[in-house]
Amino acid sequence: MPKLKRYDLYEGDDDIISSLPGKQPLGRDEGLKARDAYDRRAEEEQARKRRYFASNEQDDGLGAPSSLFDDFDRFESPAPVLSTRPRYRRKEKHRGAWAATAVLCLLILAGLAVLVIPQLTGIRYRFLPNLAFVNGNIISLDAGRLENFDLCRREIYTDRLYQGVYIDDVHVGGMTREEAVRAVSTVHDDAAGAFDITVSVGNEAWHVNSERVPVSRNTEEVVERAWAVARGNTPGLSGGAVTPFQERVDRASALRSTPETFATVRDYDRAALRTLTDGIVNYVNRDPVNSMVRSFIFETKTFTFTDDKPGARIDPDKLYADVSQILDEGLIKNGEITSGKLKQDLRVVPEKILAEVTKTELMNNFGLISSFSTQTTRDNNRNTNIRLSAEAINGRTVQKGEIFSFNGATGERTAAKGYKEAPAIAGGQSKDEVGGGVCQTSSTLFNAVVRADLEIIERNPHAWPSSYIEKGFDATVNWPGLDFKFRNNTDNPVFIIANYANRKVTVEIYGMSLGPGVKIDLESELVRTIPQPSGVNYVINPELAPGQSKKTVTGRKGYEVNTWKIWYQGTREIKREVLFKTTYKAYQETVEYNPR
Repeated sequence: MPKLKRYDLYEGDDDIISSLPGKQPLGRDEGLKARDAYDRRAEEEQARKRRYFASNEQDDGLGAPSSLFDDFDRFESPAPVLSTRPRYRRKEKHRGAWAATAVLCLLILAGLAVLVIPQLTGIRYRFLPNLAFVNGNIISLDAGRLENFDLCRREIYTDRLYQGVYIDDVHVGGMTREEAVRAVSTVHDDAAGAFDITVSVGNEAWHVNSERVPVSRNTEEVVERAWAVARGNTPGLSGGAVTPFQERVDRASALRSTPETFATVRDYDRAALRTLTDGIVNYVNRDPVNSMVRSFIFETKTFTFTDDKPGARIDPDKLYADVSQILDEGLIKNGEITSGKLKQDLRVVPEKILAEVTKTELMNNFGLISSFSTQTTRDNNRNTNIRLSAEAINGRTVQKGEIFSFNGATGERTAAKGYKEAPAIAGGQSKDEVGGGVCQTSSTLFNAVVRADLEIIERNPHAWPSSYIEKGFDATVNWPGLDFKFRNNTDNPVFIIANYANRKVTVEIYGMSLGPGVKIDLESELVRTIPQPSGVNYVINPELAPGQSKKTVTGRKGYEVNTWKIWYQGTREIKREVLFKTTYKAYQETVEYNPR
């Protein structure tokens, strides 16, 4: 069923009764009526078609459409339908009034645009008033005042100096800065003021003259100051009645009645003078050279030393002040360079700085620092090993800060180097091995090094005390694990001399002495004795012959020992400290046997 209009009546069976005039909306014109009539005819045509096809689509029971149809609907001539829907244009009241209002607004906007063109573009009207909006007000342009303003602006915003400015009695108003420099330079004779000051230090001499230290006039600097006159504004001017522009105009105008005068001065280049005097100072000043050990002759156990050299020093500020004083007093009078040429001599005596270490001091203080000797056994193989290891460390120089290693000096003790098999302590047992006995050399070196007050880096005691040295004085070595090391913690090199002769090994340390009458010694303090374990420890050794036995470890007591390092001044003890705490463990007697 078609949708009903507000003003249509529905009778039933899809019939639409024609609209009633009394039910139509008020105020509808002919255009709306024609459009509504078109819509009704279109809906009626659609309803008629639906009725026709509905009556002919009933099934006859055999699956075919019925042959019956509505003859009236079929042959009914439908009402003509318009091909296009009528267009409706609403009729507006007062349309002409609205158009007139729009035109009037456009004219007002155009008038305002014409009025503000001078303010926005700077174009001025000749026959129209020139207006501008300022702070919500409309103001008009005064041509006379504008002309005066333009004149003031051209006078103020110029690259030339203002009228009423004088430099050295030369009126430079209206000139550019370059023109002012040339005008002032023409009234001065800058050829005067030559000088030559001779600075002598010992047999050397330097000339400080006007060629190396130029003399010039500060004309450019003064012109810049003169150009800046009346170009700035007074601080805090904002918010007052006088604008910054007006203040500059007033100050520039006042120069015509109250001129501003400037004066140039001619002076020497003080920076160039300082560079020249600093060059003299750098040439003369030198640090003292300390004497040092040139060589040590191991065969004669004597030193040779380099010569010490004193230094020299000139105070750079004082030299500059002295030369400046000569120029200020002899060259400048009343702020101007005098005519003629200034010549003067200045002799400077540098301060002599002695060396901290002189050759004489080294000759008196370098020599034997410490020496230590130990007695060897009658075992020839062992003595051979001691001799070879002493020769390996003999003639060694240990520089300042360097670390000396006993194993590094001797290397591995092998038969190829001539070392023999001799008794040595290894694994708590005494047995023969190549290089046995070199521990006596390392222990002797240890005692000499400690007495030379050198820093011990690594030291290891034997498994039990040695017969050739006191408890706590030994330093065992074993390639490559156990080593003896020390550092030269002095400011000078130290030299090692070691030798073996007549069953005695001796190590000497040469270098700077510890001080007048100062020496160092060691003292062994037995803290406690550790008892030997009782009984015998029997260990089966199947490698022995059946029924054979052998003592492998000798029963020994143990010891705890403090090693004291003591300083003496002559024979008086002045200091002592514990150097090492050593523990020698106790050993139970051990016997190996084969019971089979």
